[in-house]
Parts: sequence; structure tokens; C-alpha cells
Amino acid sequence: FRHRNVAKLLFIHMMGYATHFGQMECVKLIASSKFPEKRVGYLGLTQLLDENTEVLMLVTNSIKNDMCNDNQYIAGLALAALGNIASPEMCRALAREAENCLSSTNPYLRKKAA
Repeated sequence: FRHRNVAKLLFIHMMGYATHFGQMECVKLIASSKFPEKRVGYLGLTQLLDENTEVLMLVTNSIKNDMCNDNQYIAGLALAALGNIASPEMCRALAREAENCLSSTNPYLRKKAA
């Protein structure tokens, strides 16, 4: 039920209220193995965090793992999040994985990586 609560939190954020307390829940959802939870986690990550947030350091390893995932949709979520909220340090840490996605045989991943 955590992903439902984060979805409600995103609605509260859209209404203009402070929702910084939900950032760690987004990180927990991204670390999940279930796709619906990852999807809501990455959505919350892109909406509630920016490149200046300290929580991004915790997310870098999860994004790296998801970019190497066999499921193209999970890798696409990670690539989209990287494009939206990446800091220069995160880009340096994940450059090799992004290049691997650019040279992938899967057209979906190449499109997301470009």
C-alpha cells in the first residue's frame, strides 16, 4: 500500500502543500522489485526532488541497478529519472550505464537513452 500513499502524496504536492517528508518513501519504492511500485517511486522522485537534494546520493545506486535491468520498462524509468533530476555527480557516476543503453539492440532503450 506504500505506492498508493505516495500517489496521494503527489496529489497533495500538486495542491501546493509541502511534501518533503515523503522523499524517503520514494527512495524505498524505487528499491522495490515490483514494477508498479518502482513506477510510482520514480514519479515521486522526479516531482518531489531536485538536483540539489541530499537524498539523490541514496538513489544513485538504485538507478544504476535499474538501468542494467533486463526489463526494458524498468530501465526506461531509470533513464527518464536520470534525465529529469540528475546532478553533475550523478551523471558522472552513471555515464557508463547510459552509454551501454545507447548501444543496446533494444530500440526502446536507445530512444530513452538518447
